[in-house]
Amino acid sequence: MSSLTSILVIVLNFVRWAGLIVIAIVAIGILIAESARTKLAATRVIGVGASAVLAGVVLWVLPALINYARIDSNSIVPNFPVGYGS
Repeated sequence: MSSLTSILVIVLNFVRWAGLIVIAIVAIGILIAESARTKLAATRVIGVGASAVLAGVVLWVLPALINYARIDSNSIVPNFPVGYGS
């Protein structure tokens, strides 16, 4: 693995973990704000929790999905200039 690749992997892991931490902090803040404003219903707790889990999963999986889409794009749009290699 080259040094650029290792740096990018470290940055990716940092962004993933930092994003998960931010999502957790925001979810806890929303729960505290909702509980201070009104009685906290179970549906709101489940809704906020499910939204936070979904956001975390999307944040974690999105780089891999983008990579798969980039790799598979050559089968949809060939990787050569127009009119070449038909």
